[in-house]
Amino acid sequence: MGGMAAAAGGLAALLSLAAHFGSLWWVLDLVANFRPQLAALLLGCGVVALLGDRRVAAVILAVGLVDAAVVVPYLVGGGDDITGEGRIEVLTFNVGVSNPNRSDVAAFIAAEDPDVVFIFESSFEWEDTIRASDLPLQIVSVVPRGRIAGVTVLVRPSLIPGAIDVDLGGEAAAVTVNLEDRRIDLLGIHPVSPTTGARSERRDAMLSAAGEWVRSRPGEVVVVGDMNATPWSHAFRDLRRRGGLVDTMRGAGLQPTWPDGWGVLSVPIDHVLHTTGLASTARRTGPAFGSAHRPVIVSIGWG
Repeated sequence: MGGMAAAAGGLAALLSLAAHFGSLWWVLDLVANFRPQLAALLLGCGVVALLGDRRVAAVILAVGLVDAAVVVPYLVGGGDDITGEGRIEVLTFNVGVSNPNRSDVAAFIAAEDPDVVFIFESSFEWEDTIRASDLPLQIVSVVPRGRIAGVTVLVRPSLIPGAIDVDLGGEAAAVTVNLEDRRIDLLGIHPVSPTTGARSERRDAMLSAAGEWVRSRPGEVVVVGDMNATPWSHAFRDLRRRGGLVDTMRGAGLQPTWPDGWGVLSVPIDHVLHTTGLASTARRTGPAFGSAHRPVIVSIGWG
């Protein structure tokens, strides 16, 4: 058994090390998205491999510990405390354009009672359901005419919302809201899935453009969406670096969102991030209601 674990762990260790260089090849970046699973596999194989070749086992364990060190910040700690009483609850949800459970999703939004909602893969049918649900939210941004799917943004009217024109080369929408007499910009993005080299380049370009957009804004910014990248993807790290963004999942525990129902193979690709002048608390995911994605809900206020 030790020999089998050493062989499997050795191959996994090579793959894991290569995945740290995902910017060089899109396939390696796909592998990097499974960093927590790789860490668990390597540590398990390394322990069993101790029954055989201890030198190989030591290498496997070392690589597993490197992977674990990347994942641990998401498991321990927590976000900064929100100062003041004002806060907004933000909900982001890729509902799936063909998902028939529109009334259930609308009822979920009503029960959560968020202040800002970004609905991805929305459609005119989704917007009709939202209007008929009489939610206490204003539709600030709608799916563009001529598009099968896009982003719908709902905001509580008391936040005095306004739409912001944004062009990042893909599916995106932005709004500005008022919190305690200060403005916060919120950007929602949904780049294409990186299933080929060309699509991976398009995703990376959009995430990079989003980071530059954040950096260009004069105040605090929240970025949400189905980003088709996990925190361990090089493209996601580039977004954080360019925009100076904080990942609200850090310290909140691993919260996989896609694909729903895949258990330990699910990964977090739906995100809420913010600039350093803000803070977050109570981050969680909700039920999928027939979508491949789970929604993310988080409270955000001044840091």
